[in-house]
Amino acid sequence: MTLLDAEPPTPQTALRKYLPVVIALVVVTGALLGYRLRNYPEERAVARFLTVLEEGNYREAYRLWQPSPSYGFGDFMHDWGEQGDYGKIRQFEILRSQSKGSGAVIVTVRINSVDPPLDLVVDRRTTGLAYSPF
Repeated sequence: MTLLDAEPPTPQTALRKYLPVVIALVVVTGALLGYRLRNYPEERAVARFLTVLEEGNYREAYRLWQPSPSYGFGDFMHDWGEQGDYGKIRQFEILRSQSKGSGAVIVTVRINSVDPPLDLVVDRRTTGLAYSPF
């Protein structure tokens, strides 16, 4: 076989030509989506807590808060009841979330359009809530 007898190379299909680009896009998109949703369970715990407060079910909200023994239901009602800092909760908006180490997430929420927003800490393991010391 000589150089003139060689077969011409087969043209690459579009899929084969762009496969590395498609794989890179899928990996980058997956990584960005995973990064954006990394605190989703904690954001959902705060949303559920505030929704239960919106509905006026204070006993269930107190249970979701998972308080320490020194924080009684009366204290909770003083903070979160209709006479509390935010009054009757009518609306809320989760603004952002930020991981603090491996065990906690700080979720920033705006309640009843009151500024400044409130930071709540959510324990990753138990999804218990607390006021943020940060």
